[in-house]
Amino acid sequence: MAAVQEESSSESQKVDVLLDKGVVQFALGNHDAAHSRWQEALELDPGNERAHDYLRTVADGGAGNGSGFRDDQATEAMTAISEENLAAVGGAASEDSDPGSDSLVPPFGREVTFDDDAVRTDDLAVEPVVPDVEIMLRDARKSEGEGRLEEALTSAEDALKRDPEREETQVLVASLKGRLREVYLEELHPLERVPVLRATDASILELSLDPIGGFLISQIDGEITIEELLTILGTFDEFRVLGSLHFFLKSGIIELR
Repeated sequence: MAAVQEESSSESQKVDVLLDKGVVQFALGNHDAAHSRWQEALELDPGNERAHDYLRTVADGGAGNGSGFRDDQATEAMTAISEENLAAVGGAASEDSDPGSDSLVPPFGREVTFDDDAVRTDDLAVEPVVPDVEIMLRDARKSEGEGRLEEALTSAEDALKRDPEREETQVLVASLKGRLREVYLEELHPLERVPVLRATDASILELSLDPIGGFLISQIDGEITIEELLTILGTFDEFRVLGSLHFFLKSGIIELR
């Protein structure tokens, strides 16, 4: 029973959306598209009074407001586009629009003007959308300024993945890696010290280490020095090796003797 009610509710909402899309298309002057939407709604719900009224009014020619609707119907039609259905209606205006149309005026006659700072529609100001890369770079700069270099690097690398060709991001990533490398080396000095495992095998298995971290941990035997480890892993990315050693040390997985 509940499934039947849910299906009925979904069908009713679909009909409302089709009717509202038709109103949008009609407001744009796309009368054929509006007619198609309302006809489709009528096929789903043959007894729907809104659909019958819209189609009948258009067929009769309407009067009074230049839209084909009577004034009271036009008001009702425009207000019928509820907040609940705006998401479904969104984009409908361009779906069937004539690409050759000379009119660039949006639905309901609202005129759009532009300035350098924002997009304005009458008394409504909409701030321009900030691209994700810009947000990531802003976060990276903020973290860097507050001394949180690893967080800054994470944000900068995310930005670089989005836009690999951006020189500003490349420079920032390289700079952060250079600064962190010095921090890691200072932390590990003197390099003659020997890392010793403190964590159990079970704890290490729970870490889900990457290939570099896994190989590095396998070489720590309580005898090899940090300097020797860096030599053994010389073919790997030095920054990632130092980063892994830093992580092991801060997490209590190893200690230096």
